[in-house]
Amino acid sequence: MSSDDPFPSPVGGVPMTSDFGTSIFFSLLYFSLIPIFVSRLYNKHSRAVVSINAIITAIERVIIFSLRAWQSRNPAERISPALTTYMQVSIALPYISIAHDVVVLLRCMYVNSTKGPAGFTDPQDSPVAPSMSSSMHPLSPFHSASLHLSDDIHDDPKKRFFYRWFTDVLNLAFLAATIPGIIGNAHYRGGMDNASTANEVMVTRYLSSSIALCLILFVAILVIRARKLPKVEPIHVTLLLVILACNASSAIFRLLFMYHRTTSLTSLAPGSGNTSLEKATFYIFHMLSDWLAVALLLVPNIRAIFKTGMWGDWRAIDPLPQEQEWARKRKEAKARRNGLIV
Repeated sequence: MSSDDPFPSPVGGVPMTSDFGTSIFFSLLYFSLIPIFVSRLYNKHSRAVVSINAIITAIERVIIFSLRAWQSRNPAERISPALTTYMQVSIALPYISIAHDVVVLLRCMYVNSTKGPAGFTDPQDSPVAPSMSSSMHPLSPFHSASLHLSDDIHDDPKKRFFYRWFTDVLNLAFLAATIPGIIGNAHYRGGMDNASTANEVMVTRYLSSSIALCLILFVAILVIRARKLPKVEPIHVTLLLVILACNASSAIFRLLFMYHRTTSLTSLAPGSGNTSLEKATFYIFHMLSDWLAVALLLVPNIRAIFKTGMWGDWRAIDPLPQEQEWARKRKEAKARRNGLIV
């Protein structure tokens, strides 16, 4: 499709014949993460949904790259305005949602650091319980590395409440990046025919990526700060910083590319998104970095590493004492049934 007026170049260009192999490769690459997630859900010791945005991204990217492979072999569909718009929306948002998953894990890190040593819990407990994290449990593989910290750790409900409130606000702040991203890319089809809409698309896409990058850097600062907190280990900080670096890579790539305009989706001119160099940078610094971020959230046992429980730290406040006692008795009864307590 071509236009008399220049419109924003599509991020990633459109699938040419040469994109067929690359599209199949990335489709398989993202698909390889889905069985891992399923196996994590099947095993009660790794069952967690705190990385839900990561698995949604993996599934969506399988669909996206399958469509791109199909388009690369069908010139008529290659310039479909509807498919191009869908691609732009789907490509633009996942790195932001993955950063949201990082905030969920960051919350668990901060909340767990406020829990005192009073009361041992099952290693599979969620961090919503105001007691010792699973790293303090004698049966935990992390026991020996972290037990010595318990003497100096005091339960701090006020800090715990603040951390929860602050991360709730931080999660809402990501909407400031998500909403412009949805609006700008959803209007991409209109920008092909209307200069005013094209300018709107340009502004909202830049606004989305700029805010996202600022928030990603801010979260990175919070992760670095967390390294001095009780119960926070180097693996926690390193893993989250690598994921955030992948997110930042996608945001920076978009900011460096999106000022380009084109008059045709199939143009091979510099800035169209269809040159070999532009395609290579797109696949490496956007698609591959997104895959690595997703893999780092799905392949490791996030539940065991961050002591998230299945649902993460979802409470706004600590459970009531009656609820804690009921939960303790329920776990003891379950342990007896499993023959763990004689």
